[in-house]
Amino acid sequence: MTRLESKGQSEVIGLMVIVVILILMGMFYLGFSNIADSKSSVGERRGLEAENALKAVMKLDLEDYGANVEDLVVNCGNGDCSGLESALIDVYSVVLRPGESYKFSAYIDGVKIYEFGECNLGLVSSYPFPKNGLFYEVKFKLCG
Repeated sequence: MTRLESKGQSEVIGLMVIVVILILMGMFYLGFSNIADSKSSVGERRGLEAENALKAVMKLDLEDYGANVEDLVVNCGNGDCSGLESALIDVYSVVLRPGESYKFSAYIDGVKIYEFGECNLGLVSSYPFPKNGLFYEVKFKLCG
């Protein structure tokens, strides 16, 4: 074997080592970028859960209370919040996972009229609706 042939072989081996290193780096990058994407998709999924948990419950007709949650919020704005809290406990015990905490707040024209639950950090969903010439807004926070 001549010197030129051995020099050419060592250059090819060096090039192959560089290519293998680049492939490994690419695989590590893709692996870690998928982990970051999965974390953000979990947050997006939780946000959708909070949004759906609020919207589905607001229009839900509750036979035991003779109204839906939206009407119970309006009644609370008129001073009768007695049925709202028990309705929230009943409904969200079915809708949410066991042990999952939440905060439910109701506002009339930006003034808080009712709040149930304890939660500092979480995903917030909002449901505004007009009723009887007033602007109501309900905020639901799904705690993390």
